[in-house]
Amino acid sequence: MVEIAHHELDAALSRFDPAAGSALPAAILVYGEELIVQTVLERLLDTLLPGARQSLNFEAIDGGTAEMGDVLGRMNTFSLLPGTKVVLLKGARIFHARDDAARLLSQARSACAEKDLPRAARSLLSALSQLHLSLEEALLPERSASLMSSAEAEEEEGWLDALLGYCRENDLAVPPAADSAGMLQRALEKGFPSGHHLILTTDGVDRRRSIYSVLSRAGLIVDCSVPRGESKADREAQAAVLGAHARTALAARRKSMDRGAFEALCDMTGFNLGTFANNLEMLIAHAGERREITAEDVAAVLTRTKKDPIFAFTDALTDRKLSSALFFLGSLLGGGEIHPLQALAAMANQVRRLLAVKDFTATPGGAAWQPGMNFPLFQKRVVPAVTGYDRELLNRLEAWESVLAPPSPGGKKKKKAPGRAPGGYPSAQRGGFSAQNLGPQPAVDFGAGSVADMRGR
Repeated sequence: MVEIAHHELDAALSRFDPAAGSALPAAILVYGEELIVQTVLERLLDTLLPGARQSLNFEAIDGGTAEMGDVLGRMNTFSLLPGTKVVLLKGARIFHARDDAARLLSQARSACAEKDLPRAARSLLSALSQLHLSLEEALLPERSASLMSSAEAEEEEGWLDALLGYCRENDLAVPPAADSAGMLQRALEKGFPSGHHLILTTDGVDRRRSIYSVLSRAGLIVDCSVPRGESKADREAQAAVLGAHARTALAARRKSMDRGAFEALCDMTGFNLGTFANNLEMLIAHAGERREITAEDVAAVLTRTKKDPIFAFTDALTDRKLSSALFFLGSLLGGGEIHPLQALAAMANQVRRLLAVKDFTATPGGAAWQPGMNFPLFQKRVVPAVTGYDRELLNRLEAWESVLAPPSPGGKKKKKAPGRAPGGYPSAQRGGFSAQNLGPQPAVDFGAGSVADMRGR
């Protein structure tokens, strides 16, 4: 029927008027960030079951262990009081694809680190179900290679063994890998009793699945996801979500926070909505009777947990900002995000790129580049010059290698494979701007990078 973003919910709800024969759909899917999902869920429940009716006409089911047959049975059972009935399937896994097992195991690992064992166990058991592994098989020393790889057990396996032990001690079982999606799809096509609503919440969905298509046609889908990238648009979307949550929480406590304090709080947490919300509550409590929360409060109360991307370090290195480069390097190494050798490889790669760019600007084609030029102009004037420089350098390397290469047993020099420069250097077609790739490459890829990334330096 309709698919909306979470901030469009109030406008969408205003269009549904039961008195006019326009009621909310029988099936509602809410997916994305957990804290936003919870807020949307509360808003839906207040709309469908206002007041005390939630205590009698509402049933919540844990999607990590529930069977779809039981869920549908409750949907088709009338409640004690007539009228609207709501069944909530919380943490539904039917929208995940099989390749989501690695993501579920990563979620389990993160939840273990946060000491949230019940949530970690739900993610782990769902992953085992997708991998068709029983709890007993996962406990064996020679556990499946797919589980080992997905859980990154090569690096650290202790958390996985501890969580499996927790599941066994609490008699938790792997949910059956039945055709839950097919059962729900057939039930939706058949229909539910009038006034009965099924709300499904989940952290992520696979839009390619047929059950998602069915829901998009017959139900309401509320997208609570937030982009996790580092582009300008993604960062703006993240800041908007954090800002909206901060305004709501501060207004409820009659507190305020200036721009500097908000930015300091974001820098402490990064985009982790749960951590952000917890830290904000700590700041509100720390402020006491004071109305305003300051940047000094943030520095005094909170510990930095933000995970910095590798390019924050290499950008600071490129800009010759020693203090920032040391700060980001300490953050990456201290948090275990990278190995020291990976940091060294990133520095070498960045210096290699800078040398290549410097060499390009010294050529006649490099005169097309000017500091501070905008990107459309860069694309129009500089990119063709870069392509020509790349091609000329590649041809020069091939000529050198042809002269230096030893002759083959037949007396002829070996012919180079197409698409590769001599010595294993990527060509313009394969790597883009060969000069950037001169020299051996690090084992870890920290992003392609290009002359375009260096514009305005």
